[in-house]
Amino acid sequence: MGAAEINEFAEALCLFVQRQLQGQDGEYVRGAVVILDARNHLFRIVEHRATDEADDVYALADLCCVDDEMQTVPDMNRALSVARNYFL
Repeated sequence: MGAAEINEFAEALCLFVQRQLQGQDGEYVRGAVVILDARNHLFRIVEHRATDEADDVYALADLCCVDDEMQTVPDMNRALSVARNYFL
């Protein structure tokens, strides 16, 4: 286990978050991601919940940032941080 697995997980999480952002108002992101299986990149969206790392729940808003064009986008740095919880 190493950097490759961390990067693959982070990319998969960002892709999942990006899909959830489609159709949402970026200013008021709703929902949360539950990580069901980190090794197999299995995620589920649930109604809005606060981030609770002990329960593998991350609020969508906590997994996003605002880019230079003022668009809400997945935050790769946050995704990498989450990945380290599972792969280090």
